[in-house]
Amino acid sequence: MASDREQEGGAICPFLTPVMADRLWLYPTGVYCRPPGDRVRVPAAETLTCICSTLAYLVCPRYLTTRDRGAEEATAASAASASATGP
Repeated sequence: MASDREQEGGAICPFLTPVMADRLWLYPTGVYCRPPGDRVRVPAAETLTCICSTLAYLVCPRYLTTRDRGAEEATAASAASASATGP
């Protein structure tokens, strides 16, 4: 999986995680989607090919939600630290 990322210049969703225990895996794909703070999802083969493995992941609802949540948390943290230091 890492070699694919290098070949395509990072055009693979950063939330894709390779499966480590192949014999225990019940799904035909070798990866799962796990955004921070969210549930695990196994993408369908077509989704993996058309969205997760291309730059189309940038418009994926799970990617956008996680990105927006991270931006909101960063903004809240910087506002809290600014108010804690005060004038």
